Amino acid sequence: MEETISTILIAELINPPELIDHMTVLQYEDMLGDFQNTVFDIVTHHLECYGYNSFGTDYEWSIMGEELRVFLYSGHVQFDIRNALLIAAKIKIAWLISNFTQNIVYEGHQISHIGVGINCGKVIKDLRPWRAKIGQIQPNVEGYVINLTRHIQLASREGSVSQILVGQNLYKRCQLNSQLNIAFSPQKSLSFRGFDQKIPIYEVVSFINFEIIPSMPPSLQGGILKKIEHIIKNKVPEPWLFIILLRSYISQLAKGDDENLAAKAVDLAQHALEVLDYKVVIYNMLGWLYNNCKSVRNLKIA
Repeated sequence: MEETISTILIAELINPPELIDHMTVLQYEDMLGDFQNTVFDIVTHHLECYGYNSFGTDYEWSIMGEELRVFLYSGHVQFDIRNALLIAAKIKIAWLISNFTQNIVYEGHQISHIGVGINCGKVIKDLRPWRAKIGQIQPNVEGYVINLTRHIQLASREGSVSQILVGQNLYKRCQLNSQLNIAFSPQKSLSFRGFDQKIPIYEVVSFINFEIIPSMPPSLQGGILKKIEHIIKNKVPEPWLFIILLRSYISQLAKGDDENLAAKAVDLAQHALEVLDYKVVIYNMLGWLYNNCKSVRNLKIA
């Protein structure tokens, strides 16, 4: 038996009743297959690129039905937290640009989203005798914090920005480390079955210092910006997508790419201000556009 601190990510599809009610068994299987393949591509690519060694050594993860579970325990908690947050953002973007979701958008139906709960705390890695008897040779990760993270994930359905919710332990560690520059919503306290006290939770509203899109798997890079733009244009999006898209525009402009993007970015920023309660990062982006783009010279906007 080994005790360690793990960062736990639990993600699940949030399917609108309209979509499920009109689905055949084969259509549901298509959705499930696309979801699992998409999540597999994101998680395997990310863990490989960010230096995780091997399954059971510093991480493990699984997909069952509509649910993903990731356990990161590299020994460097802040590193694991950063990677869990990045994986959460990537799987949500990847699902929105997946073939299944894009087809649903073109058909004019409501789309599925992914709700995510993330937390960190002490867990036990242990190989129970009964598991060994059925041939499972890897220790299983168990602990109170896993159950808590599952409840946080279920609460993500009520999120209004990213539907990525975190627990108190993870939130405090983010506040203590300036490199984990994540903006969160004000604290909410919720009652969960099986817990005597209300549990504080926080929703991610902005990945301020993180470039998400450039680190997506190469297989998903083709046309990714157009697909995100299509989602924003045709469906009421998760508001955090505005920030992700704006950061990508500004990165291109900073490299001297198409100056016409500046006007496009300003229009998107103005739209974002209408739907986002957390406006600070949008104001900062507009200020950058005013200072660095010749085509943007509107003092009122700046």
